[in-house]
Amino acid sequence: MLLAFLAIPVLVAEFVARKLVADAVAHAVEARIGVSPKIGFGSAPLLLQIVRGRLDTVTVSARGARIGGLPPVAFSATLRDVHLRSLTSLEGAIGSLSVDARLPPSGVRDLLATPACIDSLPASLLPALTHSPRVVLLPGRIDLLPPSGRAAEARLRPYASGTTLRFALTGLELGGREVSAGALSSARSAVRCSRTLGALPFGVSLTSALAGAGTLQLAFAGRDASFSALG
Repeated sequence: MLLAFLAIPVLVAEFVARKLVADAVAHAVEARIGVSPKIGFGSAPLLLQIVRGRLDTVTVSARGARIGGLPPVAFSATLRDVHLRSLTSLEGAIGSLSVDARLPPSGVRDLLATPACIDSLPASLLPALTHSPRVVLLPGRIDLLPPSGRAAEARLRPYASGTTLRFALTGLELGGREVSAGALSSARSAVRCSRTLGALPFGVSLTSALAGAGTLQLAFAGRDASFSALG
């Protein structure tokens, strides 16, 4: 009974510590992605980590995040080796972090709806595809199709290139038949589907881009980022 009574102040202190540090991390992240995220610290006692001056792992997740000028994305991040330089001002440094962002088909269509991309596809395909085609995300590829039916098709493969998200044109179909190799080569030279990313949160860099079933999956990574409750 006595032990249970003595444990109450410890539990209260743990709750307060989690609330304070979670708020600090949330404010710092929100300043960079535009929406308030959810913060997690796992099951290990946070007070012991604070005494060491270092948090082992912090998880962050949010929907509708704005990063690098991309359309709103589902965002999740893992921050490792988070050093607390000052508890009073809630400042510190993040040893390493990884970020995953997931774009739905509507977001991918927004990325591709540029004069250098969709509008530069062969004139024979555009009447069927229209300037706002249906986007279907499949493992390893992005299909651009007419609003209904499959009278035309353009296939793209996303990839990361430095600070730029690029989409390579890999195939074209018209009336259910592949266009000639010459026509595909000519289209590739005319189409420039890409998006150069702006300032990314915590100095992360784009490391990969992969089309999955229903989402475009983007991976980012970074090291030695500064941390402040004020953002």
